[in-house]
Amino acid sequence: MVSQSRHRITHALHKGEAWIFANPKIVLSLIFFVTLLFGAMVPKLRIYSDFADLLPQNHPYIQTYNRLKENFGGANMIVMSVEVEKGTIFNDETLALIHKATQGLDSLPGVNHNLVNSLTHRTARKIFLDEQGGFASESYYDPLKSGRTVAELEQLKKDVIANPTIYGLLVSPDLKAALIKAQLNEADIDYPKTFAALQQVRESLASPGHKIYVTGNPVLTGWVYTYLNQIVEILAWTLALLTFLLVIYFRRLYGIALPLLGIALSSIWGLGFMALMGINLEPLSLPIPFLIAARATSHGVQLVVRYYEELAIVKNGQKAARNALDALFRPGSLAIIVDAVGIAVLVLGAAPFNHKLGLAAGFWGFSVIFTVHFMVPLALTVLPAPKNTVNANEGVRNFLGAAMARTGGTDGGARSILLLTLIGAIGGLYFVGKVQLGESEPGSPLLHVNHDFNVSTKAINTRFPGSEELHVLMRTDEKGGIKRPEVMAAIERFQAHMLSDPTLGGAKAIPGVLRVVNKLTHNDDPRWMQVPDTADEVGGLMFAYMAASPIPGALKEFVNADENEANMVFYYKDHQADTINRVVALAEEGKRLIEADVKGIHIELGGGIVGVTAAGNQALHTDHMIIIPTVMLIAFVIVMIYYSSLHAGWLMVLPMLFATLMTYAYMGAAGIGINVNTVPVIAVGVGVGIDYAVYFMDRIREEYAVLQDIKQAVIRAVATTGYAVSFTAITLIAGVVMWIFMSDLRFQSDAAVLLSFMLIVNAIAAVLIVPSWCVVFKPKFVTAAHYDADGVLEND
Repeated sequence: MVSQSRHRITHALHKGEAWIFANPKIVLSLIFFVTLLFGAMVPKLRIYSDFADLLPQNHPYIQTYNRLKENFGGANMIVMSVEVEKGTIFNDETLALIHKATQGLDSLPGVNHNLVNSLTHRTARKIFLDEQGGFASESYYDPLKSGRTVAELEQLKKDVIANPTIYGLLVSPDLKAALIKAQLNEADIDYPKTFAALQQVRESLASPGHKIYVTGNPVLTGWVYTYLNQIVEILAWTLALLTFLLVIYFRRLYGIALPLLGIALSSIWGLGFMALMGINLEPLSLPIPFLIAARATSHGVQLVVRYYEELAIVKNGQKAARNALDALFRPGSLAIIVDAVGIAVLVLGAAPFNHKLGLAAGFWGFSVIFTVHFMVPLALTVLPAPKNTVNANEGVRNFLGAAMARTGGTDGGARSILLLTLIGAIGGLYFVGKVQLGESEPGSPLLHVNHDFNVSTKAINTRFPGSEELHVLMRTDEKGGIKRPEVMAAIERFQAHMLSDPTLGGAKAIPGVLRVVNKLTHNDDPRWMQVPDTADEVGGLMFAYMAASPIPGALKEFVNADENEANMVFYYKDHQADTINRVVALAEEGKRLIEADVKGIHIELGGGIVGVTAAGNQALHTDHMIIIPTVMLIAFVIVMIYYSSLHAGWLMVLPMLFATLMTYAYMGAAGIGINVNTVPVIAVGVGVGIDYAVYFMDRIREEYAVLQDIKQAVIRAVATTGYAVSFTAITLIAGVVMWIFMSDLRFQSDAAVLLSFMLIVNAIAAVLIVPSWCVVFKPKFVTAAHYDADGVLEND
């Protein structure tokens, strides 16, 4: 029954193929018509980064982050440092420069003017008692004052040191640098525009004896945008390299033109689909479209190679094109579908970025069936047949066949290859254990270590508690609950708990402000630097602080308007995976202890770049454990259904498993962490890797049906398909290799190295493991293959 169903399906596909070849111009016209429709959409495609797309929106940390970012600040903070080379910042020239920097950041596009902080900003105020005993305040810095005496500067220094919300946080402990912080409104961030304005501000601040450093997520994203022109240049060089390789390989017009036409058509379909669906092209994900385009070339190469093989035999262009598609329809369509589905699995990821990339890249990958798999042989059908029908690559084929005859084509050689594969996999497990989930080093791995961004980050973190913030929310069930003394005590207990981590540079919360104000109300007596015992007294101090400031919202960075949420800020010097894991574990422990002791309070993590990264890392762990195994499982199921054989499914997944294991081993050895940018690269590399194995396996079946000898079938398969597959691997690598040498974005060059490694290992695994397995185990789906009366390859 199963055999009859398979027979009917196979022959139905055969009839469909016959109709296509009977009407090649109609099918080609439809393909080009759809291309025009997608091409009309391409100008609407937008290239930009959406920070929210990178966040797992359903994660509790991100839900907390989204609630607190408007009031207390988000992860898109610009941090600028003005550093003096000699002396301290307490001189008129340096103070004026700090004020100029503050005004410059406050004027940036998209800045939240309520969340700008610096020593010279209007919200940084000295609180004191006036002559009538009432509270008053004044800015630490008056920009209208032309100069200050030595005594005035010394008093300013003392006032700053006395304020724990300024000293150490906005002014470095050694008094040689000052920070200016500015939050951006995430709803309308224009990264290129903001970064360009920031660079102008920075240039205007150039002054002898001073250094200006800038860091923060908007700065990092802005730097990435500056390389877009370089990306276009890399695209041009990549196309030139692919063309050169095709010229070297084929030295025939069709072999050069048709694969390149396939790149053009598939790219138009993919980019047009993205524009149609409103999906933005993320600059950091650009190596993936390049790989898909190169993959389209590789399928075109397989078809044209087989066309020239058949042409040398049948001496008829139309017949050769039909034979090429007959032979490669099953493995080619199988490889394309598995690739596309493998990429589409990214939609299972938690971040919207993964959903968009999975949908867009999945469609792009699937479109290759039409833009290459059908287009190339149909184009060869309607184009004039070449006059020269001699296949000029017999020398290389004979060499590959002879090499396989001495290695994997023998019983001993095949067993040795499989044993060495097992040993290599076991050895790779050592390095797999070293792979980190998250960033593996300080600064940003997107840029090189000596890049201005990483240099600035290091300089700022050297002098200050840290530019990487973790925001933790203390929430009460009732309005005004933050004023309860036990809640204030809980905030300080949580701070003390977090300070047990020696890497914590500092902390900021409302109790610190209240202690300073309480001391002022008692003649500046340090014994009164404590939190009051009643809610009314706490509320009175908060009111006094706000009343002393002529600026509205003086406590906005600490508590919300309903006074049922308080923000705690913790400063770290990096957001490496080890740091994130340790900080989150400590915070969760403190949350459990304190919530259990104080009724009616809730401690919620999630704010700042540390909280956002923690959520991303946790979501990545789940994504990673779902996406990669799902790609493997889908590949197994699709191949199994295609060939009606469990053994076939396993044989296709085996090289993928080995190549994936070696990829993780390489990442562990090279110190490349698993993050939101590398997971899609791994998934795409895993999916693309099946191409080689499918073409090899199907060619072995085809040769066995004729030769009825598994060793000879393997040798012939490697001699024929091996040459095409080796060029396919080179073509795929050529699609990303230019990123290694030309991209100043470290991540893109690292991703290109990672993809190249995966492609090479996948090719080696397919060339060695698949034939060797067939020789040793003689799978039935191979040895039962035969041609039926209609010339269709089937299994018994």
